[in-house]
Amino acid sequence: MRPLVSVLTPCYNSADFLHRLLDSILEQDYPSIEMYAIDDGSTDRTRQVIQTYIPVFQQRGYSLKYVSQSHSGQSEAINRGLKLIRGKYLVWPDSDDYYADSGAISKLVSRLEDSDESVSMVRCLPTYVDQSGNVCDGFRIDNLDKENLFEDCIFGTNGFWYLSGGYMIKTGMLDKSLGNRCISTAPNAGQNWQLLLPLLYGHRCLTIKEYLYKVVIWEGSHSRGSYKTYRELLHKYRDFERVLVQTLKRMSSLPKKEKRMYIGQIRDMYRNIYFRHRINHLKTMGKRIVRNLISFICHDRRER
Repeated sequence: MRPLVSVLTPCYNSADFLHRLLDSILEQDYPSIEMYAIDDGSTDRTRQVIQTYIPVFQQRGYSLKYVSQSHSGQSEAINRGLKLIRGKYLVWPDSDDYYADSGAISKLVSRLEDSDESVSMVRCLPTYVDQSGNVCDGFRIDNLDKENLFEDCIFGTNGFWYLSGGYMIKTGMLDKSLGNRCISTAPNAGQNWQLLLPLLYGHRCLTIKEYLYKVVIWEGSHSRGSYKTYRELLHKYRDFERVLVQTLKRMSSLPKKEKRMYIGQIRDMYRNIYFRHRINHLKTMGKRIVRNLISFICHDRRER
């Protein structure tokens, strides 16, 4: 019997698009899948959509569980779901993304089954599409042969990509690094750093050079939430910095000297980000003041 794969997906007002992910799971040729859909306080028909699929999953030989919580954010949904999963392997696709190939799960599992203990995860290539499925240009994917990705994951360097469902991790290694299966639930923290970094340190990530996962670029997407104001962006960056530092501090496998070095580099990186963000904000405010002043002068002249 093939090892169980757990699929963990936070859902928030996903009724209009969740069917694409659910259908792509049902189309997999892999025989042993359980899925947990964590409803993060949706106000649309997300619950009804998931419950409609439960018997369809059963007929397919899979299991689909609906779990509801008050609106607490994506990280809290993942945090809750981690306590429930039973699979040897874990994927956590966003509710608005989906698998592009019926053999995606099989290929990810096979690569991990053939690996040794130096490998903690495997990933596939993403195709970025719009809501209608049209391919979006402008996304580069680099360094496909690189296997030691710990620093790239921290700093977003060398073409590292953070897609959720395109990574499959060994749950046993996750338990060694997160014994209580608990991650930070800061509003903008996300889960990828917290799940990936502890498994990337001292271990390899293999890449399947096939486009098996589709990432939907949609302005209204909850998982790709927009941050429009200066304060919203500032809060996002502060949460990013906080969760990165917290994640490294919790990693018992990371020596103290390296931990201090990486945390110092993270602090420096975000100081630069805050500085640039402040400068851009001041430039925007200055342009707005000039436009308002010109408009006032023109209006005053017309009044005369």
